[in-house]
Amino acid sequence: MKKILCIGCLIAFFHTDIFAQKVECKTRITKPAVKFTQKQKDSLNTISAINTPYCVRVYITVFANNDGTLRADNDANIMTNFQYMVDRMKPHNICMMLINIRQVNNTDLNTQDTETEEGELAPYLISGCLNIFIHRAMDGNGNAYAIPNTYLSLDGQAYNIATMGHEAGHCLGLYHTFETYFGAENVTRNSGNACYDCENDGDLLCDTPADDDGGVNGSCNYIGGNTDACGVAYAPMTSNMMGYGNFICRNAFTAGQGARMRAMIAVNAGLQSITAHDIVYRPTGSNSAVLYNTGEWHQTARDHLILSNYTNDPYSVTGAAVMHIQAKKVTLKEGTHFSPTSGRVRIKSNTYCD
Repeated sequence: MKKILCIGCLIAFFHTDIFAQKVECKTRITKPAVKFTQKQKDSLNTISAINTPYCVRVYITVFANNDGTLRADNDANIMTNFQYMVDRMKPHNICMMLINIRQVNNTDLNTQDTETEEGELAPYLISGCLNIFIHRAMDGNGNAYAIPNTYLSLDGQAYNIATMGHEAGHCLGLYHTFETYFGAENVTRNSGNACYDCENDGDLLCDTPADDDGGVNGSCNYIGGNTDACGVAYAPMTSNMMGYGNFICRNAFTAGQGARMRAMIAVNAGLQSITAHDIVYRPTGSNSAVLYNTGEWHQTARDHLILSNYTNDPYSVTGAAVMHIQAKKVTLKEGTHFSPTSGRVRIKSNTYCD
């Protein structure tokens, strides 16, 4: 809980003054690295060929003050950034399904110190989704809190067109291209060279050129001019979504990054829980009626969602329940009953997955 003590004075400040040492991404490595052997990669490629595109459910919470003022960002800008992320993920057989954008009035969470206040987000997490929280002010442009993870935070007044996709990349298992936690990465990609280390250092990927975060100019050219431990000049990929530099240059993930994200989804239970299945039946069997009368829920499928497949076991949404239903095709059979009073049912087509 944030507290401000002011004695005998009135202090006015903008959100940009709250955190003087703001950095672009505050995501830190808190878990052991997941490394995939070639055998695992071959196996996962087979799995991916069957089940892709993976469909990740996304729920966006945008904060405002208690009285509804100073909303962190508007829906139009949020959607512009969301679509940019969608378009960057799509070539890698990952689609992002937007369940909802909601506003939560909470002055405390409208300003977020990600170093100390991560736990305050817990009551607002929507289960089964990649949760994106947008605050009006925080101590960085973005933070995924851990790698991998199922939620992230953005500064609604400072994040740029690449930040949402950058933080989602962390959530799906990617590191910065200039990461040094595992060791500073050398430039060579010749496995016979004694300096070859791209599989175990840096971001653990060999199709992302070694990067030292040396700077990128307005023409998207690297301007660092530095060399690695073996004296070879860096030549990073300035368009990579997981780098820094000039944000307008960042517009792509590599094939290796795409493969790593899909592999993480395939092996990580938390990421599997936010992924919609291809075809979903609810209820899943006889003698299993489904009733929702309070709370907020989602029922989704990537391709086809069938409700009340068993006519003797109805699927019902009543009372104060809020239900988000989404798939390319939704079939409502005879046992489906929607009669919310203060709640609502929203049915949308999944337009994000080919």
